[in-house]
Amino acid sequence: MSAVKYFIDQNSRRLKIDEFLARELNSAGYGGVEIRKMPMKTEVIIHASRPGVVIGRRGSKIRELTEILESEFGVQNVQVEVSEIENPWLNAQVMASRLARQLERGVRFRRMAYWILRRVMRAGALGCEIIVKGKLSSRRARYQKFKQATVAKTGEPADLFVDEADDIAILKPGVIGVKVRIMRPDAKLPGVINIKPPKPRKVEEPDVLKRVEEEEVVIEEEVKEGLEGITDIEELRELEELDGLELVEEVIKPEDVPEDEPETAEPGEEPVEEKEAPSVSDTEEALKELEEIEDLDKTEE
Repeated sequence: MSAVKYFIDQNSRRLKIDEFLARELNSAGYGGVEIRKMPMKTEVIIHASRPGVVIGRRGSKIRELTEILESEFGVQNVQVEVSEIENPWLNAQVMASRLARQLERGVRFRRMAYWILRRVMRAGALGCEIIVKGKLSSRRARYQKFKQATVAKTGEPADLFVDEADDIAILKPGVIGVKVRIMRPDAKLPGVINIKPPKPRKVEEPDVLKRVEEEEVVIEEEVKEGLEGITDIEELRELEELDGLELVEEVIKPEDVPEDEPETAEPGEEPVEEKEAPSVSDTEEALKELEEIEDLDKTEE
């Protein structure tokens, strides 16, 4: 088999598997499938918004899908895995399937299309487009387009940043086709310039305020340095008492004062005279005088 035929067979088989899973997992919010071929096995990763429905009770649905893939599609050593879609509103396959199922239930196509369009844009998409084709409101088929913001149609941006999906709704008048295109939030379109907001400018303060602030900082540092190591309240009180006392500049010892020199009074004060202590002879004379006075008093009587 040539390489061209090999890749054509692989891609056609992948499309058949995708269509089959879309029918089987319609109620589970099917969002696509990935097939990875390994040396020992083939991984089939199913993306769905409701993984519990895909797994089934005790894995019954997974086992059933594995048997069908091996028997009908010829995939050997299949290992089925389920991956939950983080944001289903940005997945085009999920949105197209949801719109088609609501049309089959009888919901008006305009009402449902506008509702999905608003929810997709609210989820953060850069743009969205929904196209509904078929016998919508008349006997003749026509199409209705619902679009908001920007959606790339051609070139590399359309291949890289646009998610596109199709689905069908089977009604009594006929088949209605649904196509959804979603521009992902991480898209970088050429020619689009993003301007960064300017940085806020710093207001220059006058020199007077700067000097006052610097002086306050210096005073706080001095106070902190002076009180370092003092952690007790009693020590602080002792320091306050010592600050209240007057300091003596020079201390004069009694040995340095000469004996002969009399003490001089300070200016503005009267000199103080020294009083001598009374001697023994003076006391005897005073007693004799008192005795003589008593004798004179007695004679007069």
